[in-house]
Amino acid sequence: MTIVQQIWNPDDWEQFAFSLLQSRHGPLDVHKIPSEHKGDLGIDYYCIRDAVAYQCYSVDEPIDILTRANRQQNKITRDLKKLIDNHSEVHKLFVSKPVKHWLLLVPRHDSKDVNLHCAKKTAELRATNCPALDHEFEVSIQDPTAFPTWATKAAANSVSHLQLSIPEPSEEELENWVASSNELLANATRKLSKKVGPQSVDDAVAEAVKYFLTAERLLDALRNGAPDLHESIVAAINTRVRRLTFAGPSCEANANAVIGAEVDLLIASLQKAAPNLSDENTQEIAFGKISDWILRCPLDFPNAQ
Repeated sequence: MTIVQQIWNPDDWEQFAFSLLQSRHGPLDVHKIPSEHKGDLGIDYYCIRDAVAYQCYSVDEPIDILTRANRQQNKITRDLKKLIDNHSEVHKLFVSKPVKHWLLLVPRHDSKDVNLHCAKKTAELRATNCPALDHEFEVSIQDPTAFPTWATKAAANSVSHLQLSIPEPSEEELENWVASSNELLANATRKLSKKVGPQSVDDAVAEAVKYFLTAERLLDALRNGAPDLHESIVAAINTRVRRLTFAGPSCEANANAVIGAEVDLLIASLQKAAPNLSDENTQEIAFGKISDWILRCPLDFPNAQ
């Protein structure tokens, strides 16, 4: 199974989380605590009606499961200490209503060790008999899988910067694709031999296949997670395809110049259509779609020497 990981900066993750929480509790019932003035009490967002407090946290990805779990556990410990140390203000914040739930909202939760840590902290905080906490107070962790698909899609469209980490296709994936794509490989070999010559054409074709599969994986992730953004990107790609099919390449030079010109034009079109998509992802899509046009049609190099 291919894992496509969203790379978050803290501000974008908080904005994404805010949208998710509004979908859960209602737009008028989710309140933000600014952290700029005297700290955040161990809380980023809260809902008085449901007596629940949230802290948002995103680690620097990509990292392994153990490191991610350790950082999440440390975050839980640090922020629950803030909650207890400031319990008088928390009690006022919830209008004397005891807090029933404190949740750490993260982009990815994949270790039971964090659940065990939540259970441990739940027992510890219940034992304090803190007046700001309900006698059945509970600590837990959630990620976007705890929310409806429509809510995560809407939240994805609200962020100002979107970056996905896409692993390269495995050797097995490449072999399987190659085994079922003889005609496309023949197209690419014929075309790319005009660019690199017969001695290097196999490497060039292999690189094009990698670009193509990576872009398809990225577009699939966007289709599922950010459908509006995906629609804008596909529209921009289709516009370039129609122009290329009707008028041919943008320059009449050698293969390297043609590819360079088409890559630059497609990147510019994608940046206009999806300004919040990262430069890295934009380039991955552009390289992949140019490779797609070489593998299939309509891109060729009729004037190559």
